[in-house]
Amino acid sequence: GLENLETGSPVIVASNHQSYLDAIVLTALLPPRFGYVVKSELERNFVPRVFLRALGAVFVERFDPAQGTGETRKVLDAVRAGESLVIFPEGTFRRGPSLLPFRLGTFMVAAEAGVPVVPIIIRGTRSMLRGNDFFPRRGTASVEAAPPVQPQGTGWSAAVELRDAVRQAILERCGEPDFGG
Repeated sequence: GLENLETGSPVIVASNHQSYLDAIVLTALLPPRFGYVVKSELERNFVPRVFLRALGAVFVERFDPAQGTGETRKVLDAVRAGESLVIFPEGTFRRGPSLLPFRLGTFMVAAEAGVPVVPIIIRGTRSMLRGNDFFPRRGTASVEAAPPVQPQGTGWSAAVELRDAVRQAILERCGEPDFGG
């Protein structure tokens, strides 16, 4: 589904999140123009900070609601400046199979910027490196890029509609149970 990423303009990739391997797999497969939106905790550690900055990461605070608007603005400014970004809208992953609820920020940015969201479905990385494990296992992973979903307007309702459409596209293809639809 790499053709779904070739829109000729910025896009946001929204992917399910199974494992710490997900970003490595996506970095290997996606064109180099994609940056990442990552949790600010990683900016405090030297090694991840160096690598993530080299990948064009935008660091955001996940847990402080008072900073939410500013963090959304930071991501929106990056997209409006022409950056294509990868976001894991679940915000985290669990050890067991599940598709968690999606946070709305990703879709607020897409709706306000008027950019499509490409749903990316990752399968298999959870069994290769489970949460809280430190040693990967042999396995097979696959990645699928579904057709882009274009926001239908701006504002809250457009973002909710976009979130639901992207989550449904991922849920239909990921093969995991719905934990919070």
